[in-house]
Amino acid sequence: MTAAVLGGGLLLGVPVTHQPGQGDAGLLPAGSSRVLRAESAEDEEGLTLDRLEQDGGELVFKGSTFHVRGGFTYRGERALRQVAVSMKVSEGISFATEYSDCEYGTQEPFSSELQGVRQAVCLIDARVEPGESVDLAPIPLKAGSLAKSGDVDMAVGEAEKRGWSDLKWRDRHRGRGEELTLARRTGSVPPAARRTSGAYGILFVSMDNPWDLEVRGAVPKGRKGETVTADLALDFHGANVRAQHSTENDDPLANVEVRLPKGVTVLSTPKKCSLTYLKAVNIYTCNYGLYTDGFDEPLLRDGFHIAYPFKLRIDDPSKLTGGSIRVVDAEKRPLRGDADPKNNTAPITTGTADDSGATTWTVAASAAAVALTGLLAATLIRTRRTRRARRRTD
Repeated sequence: MTAAVLGGGLLLGVPVTHQPGQGDAGLLPAGSSRVLRAESAEDEEGLTLDRLEQDGGELVFKGSTFHVRGGFTYRGERALRQVAVSMKVSEGISFATEYSDCEYGTQEPFSSELQGVRQAVCLIDARVEPGESVDLAPIPLKAGSLAKSGDVDMAVGEAEKRGWSDLKWRDRHRGRGEELTLARRTGSVPPAARRTSGAYGILFVSMDNPWDLEVRGAVPKGRKGETVTADLALDFHGANVRAQHSTENDDPLANVEVRLPKGVTVLSTPKKCSLTYLKAVNIYTCNYGLYTDGFDEPLLRDGFHIAYPFKLRIDDPSKLTGGSIRVVDAEKRPLRGDADPKNNTAPITTGTADDSGATTWTVAASAAAVALTGLLAATLIRTRRTRRARRRTD
């Protein structure tokens, strides 16, 4: 997440020169116990974040810049001299502009699943009167290519109470752009942007970045009685998506369904696969081992790969039929939103081998090719003999 603080002078939106005794507008050092100067801590509790919206269309395209607007109303008893606005942006979103009255950095993840969360903390002198509503200048953000959705978290009020100074940062630095400002609100807040209570809000952002789950089949080969391995696999490409839709882990984004060929016996099953149907054809369901504990939300990320090696014994070559591996949702339906549904299914075929090690279908194909060559040669010889005989007769 990120944090920003806005300010102006006696005329909101116009920065003023810092005066001794009116509070230090410098940024909080990490771990500082100092609170922002206001008339009192109770005064800042009168801040309500009552506006949070995204400019433009609801769908953000990769590489594009979009703007977030925030605003608040102050219902304290005395005027504020400083205001803090805190923001965090999730992985896949970055700050297009870094303001000079802010510090920026990347939050040190406390979970392996939380990566690339950017944040900023900004402090600026601003006088806000009781009962006044103010809006921030539009904050430009940029959409990356590896997120299907993201969120922007914003909080107003005293930064220390919100725990920003206790966070561990990487690449911590001050912005070099213009100052972030705020101004008195004119007009009304659009209905979709209204917030009614609290000093904290989350804005969810949808991005037009595709994702794709791809399964990989196998062609294990062997003779009757031999043990072979079907090296199946699942790969993920594109924008990050949540691996689980529920904290109970009972609604995964996808499951892998494996139908093994007839005529084989399964000697070893991959750890993340289990038999779910046993009749003429064995059907196994495999997962990708990414679960939520109610706090973490594990993601399928670009480049994710998991193998499903099935160890098989070929029992009856005459009954070998093709199997398949496919990816489906939790209800065994085709996946929604997959960019390339054609690679959601792949074949599992087996072939027996003769004493030379070549598979029977390969031997048969070779024999057929030889026979065809002989037939063509014989036909050509007959044609030439017929032509010679006709010439002699003439």
